[in-house]
Amino acid sequence: MPKIAPILDEKDRKILAALDDNARSSDSAIAKHVGVSKQVANYRIQKLCEKGIISNFYTILNAGKLGLYSYYVFLQFEKINKEQEKNLLNQIKNLEYVGWLVSGMGRWDAVALIFADSISNFDRFLNEIISLCGEHMHEYNFTTLVSAEHISYKFLAGKKDVNNVKQTEKDLPLELDKNDIAILEVLSQQARFSVVDIAKKAKLPIHVVTYRLKNMVKKRLIEGFKPKININKLGYQWHLLLLQFQKADEQQRKRFITFCENHQKIYYIAHTIGCYNFMLDIHVKDTEEFKDVLLELKEKFSDIIKIYESLIVFDEYKISYFPKELLEVKINKKKGNDY
Repeated sequence: MPKIAPILDEKDRKILAALDDNARSSDSAIAKHVGVSKQVANYRIQKLCEKGIISNFYTILNAGKLGLYSYYVFLQFEKINKEQEKNLLNQIKNLEYVGWLVSGMGRWDAVALIFADSISNFDRFLNEIISLCGEHMHEYNFTTLVSAEHISYKFLAGKKDVNNVKQTEKDLPLELDKNDIAILEVLSQQARFSVVDIAKKAKLPIHVVTYRLKNMVKKRLIEGFKPKININKLGYQWHLLLLQFQKADEQQRKRFITFCENHQKIYYIAHTIGCYNFMLDIHVKDTEEFKDVLLELKEKFSDIIKIYESLIVFDEYKISYFPKELLEVKINKKKGNDY
C-alpha cells in the first residue's frame, strides 16, 4: 500500500475511508468503525477540514436520471499567462451548466464537464465557452458520457473493497418539484448536513425532507455522498489518462472496465463516445508510478488501446452535480405544458 503523508495517522485514514464510503455517515457510526468516541471522531473530521485535506462534502447525482446529457470538453489555451488562465477558468466555473472543472498540464490545459438537456443546448453552451476563451482558445474537443464509475479511494486504510458509484447516459427523467430542488440545493455541497439542518435551509418540514431524501436515494437519483479530498496533501499526484480504442467488442470493453475497477491506482472510470473512449482518474505517488500504470494498461490491452494522452491535474475548480437553473427550467416547462 502506498505510504500516505505523515500528517495522517491510522485513525484519520479510517475516518477518511468511512467518509469516502458514505459522507452522510453519522459521527457515532464513524466512531464505532474507527474505535474512538463520537467526540474524537467529530474533532478529527473538523481537523481534516481545517487542514484542507477535505474541502467539503458533495452529493453525486445521476444526471442521466435528471434527463440530462453529460459532455466532457477538453480545452487547450494559447497567448495566456497564469493570471489570465485563472480568471478565465473562474468564469467557466461560474457557468451554471458546468459541473466539474480541472486544470493541469499535458495534452490539454483544462477539462470541463457540461450538462445539457439537448444537443442544441450543448452546442449553445459550448459556443459560450469558446466565446469566453476568445483569442486564448487554441484547440478544443469533446466526448459524450455513456457511463461512469466513482471508485473508492483504495489507498485509504488499506481498502480492498470497492464501493462504486455509477452514473449513466440520459434517460427518462424522474419527476422533481420545487421541494426536491430545494433539498438538492442544500445537499449539493453540504452532504453531511443533518435532516434538521436541511429542513431549516430548504424551509421545509422535517418529515417532508426525510421522505423526499429517502425517495431520491431509492430511485438512484442520488448515487452517493463523497468528501472532496485534496490528494496532493496526502502525497499523491492526480493524472487523467485519456484512451482511444481501436475496434473493441462489448466483451473486451467489460474486461477493461473490470480490470480498472480493481486496480489500486484507478479511482474514476468514464466510458465516452467521441475523441476518446475512456477517461481514467489515476492517483500515484509520482510520475514514475504513473508510467508503471500506463505500461501495465498498454501491455494487458495492447489489442484495443490505440492512442493515449494524459494530463496531470493541479487544480480542481469545481465539482457539482446539481445544475439548478437547468432543472428549474425543466420544471417550469412541465408546468407550462400542464395548462
